[in-house]
Amino acid sequence: LLGLALDADIVFDLHCDSEALLHLYASRWQQDDAQTLGAELGAAAVLLEEEPGGHPFDEACAGPWWKLRAALEKEGPIPLACFAATVELRGQADVNDACAQADAAALLRFLQRRGVIAGEPGPLPEPRCIPTPLEGVDVLSAPAAGVLVYQQVLGAVVQAGEVVAELVDPLGEPLGAARTPIRSTTRGVLFAR
Repeated sequence: LLGLALDADIVFDLHCDSEALLHLYASRWQQDDAQTLGAELGAAAVLLEEEPGGHPFDEACAGPWWKLRAALEKEGPIPLACFAATVELRGQADVNDACAQADAAALLRFLQRRGVIAGEPGPLPEPRCIPTPLEGVDVLSAPAAGVLVYQQVLGAVVQAGEVVAELVDPLGEPLGAARTPIRSTTRGVLFAR
C-alpha cells in the first residue's frame, strides 16, 4: 500500500475502531486541512499529531515532508506535498450502507474543495469539534483482569475524575460484586472505547 500511496498528494487511511464515534488523526502542521476534513465527515474528534508513535500509515506518507521542512527550515518554507489522515469510521458494528454512502460523499466533497475532482461541494458543514492535540487523549487502562462495565456512553462529555467504567472482579468479595472504578483524568468527549 505504501508503494501505491508514496507519491499521492492526499492519503486517507480508512479504518473502523472497536467501538467509536467518527474521528480522525492528522498532522498538526496541516490543521486547516484536518479541520475541513473533520467538518465534512462530521467527526466527533480531530486529533493533531506531531510524533504519533507506532509508525502509522498517515505518518509514513506525510511524515517525510514534515521532516524535510524541519531539516531545511533555513532555506525557507517547504510546502507539505502530502496531506494524510487516518479516519476511524466509527466502530466495527457500525458498518452499513447508509454510513458508507454518507462517508464516501463527504470524502468526495473534501476532494472537490481541494480541486482534485470536479464538482461543487456546497457549503462546508459546521465542525462538531475543534482540533485538539493527540497528547490530550486520555487512554484509560484496566488495573487488573475482570469484566469491564462502561458507565458512560459514546459521545458523553466526561469530567476529570468522573467514573468512565468499572472493572468487575467476578471472584472478588463480595462474590461477583467487587468493582474498581476507572476514572478520567481529563475533561472531554468519550469518542472511543
